[in-house]
Amino acid sequence: MENIIEFLHKVGELKNLKRTGWVRRGIKNPETVAEHSFRCSIIALVLAEKQGLNKDKCVKMALIHDIGECIIGDITPHDNIDEKDKHEREENAVRKLTSKINNNEILELWNEYEERKTKESILVYEIDKIEMLIQAFEYEKISKGQNINLDEFWPYVKERIENKDIIEIYELLFNKRN
Repeated sequence: MENIIEFLHKVGELKNLKRTGWVRRGIKNPETVAEHSFRCSIIALVLAEKQGLNKDKCVKMALIHDIGECIIGDITPHDNIDEKDKHEREENAVRKLTSKINNNEILELWNEYEERKTKESILVYEIDKIEMLIQAFEYEKISKGQNINLDEFWPYVKERIENKDIIEIYELLFNKRN
């Protein structure tokens, strides 16, 4: 039980880890990694069922997709760390976390997410992107006149989505924004 408590404390650090992209852009009180993962999980719950995918797998994957960040931090493309190095760091972190509790499911789900070879992992990858855009939209809405520029998030997300429901969410947000 001691290892489980240690694991829970460590992953609990995600509740205090502010998302780096928002911090860099001067967002006051930016969301944490845990808050991001929570909404990703809710989106997965709704969309997986709608699309006839394994809902439980999608929700679990969304919940743990950033779990390694409690050890390595929230690395963004602006950190100049190549994708391979980022992946290795995160994989080592997830291995370290899961070894403490003998839970292979978390590591397997994380690997599936990273490989993006299943319909579920592709959906969750796109959910990760659209959740970021939903958050950007919300920050833009509440920060009118505060010189916060989140324009770069829109093309970044658009280039990475193909799922019809995710595209529809994107377009609805884009139209509300303009």
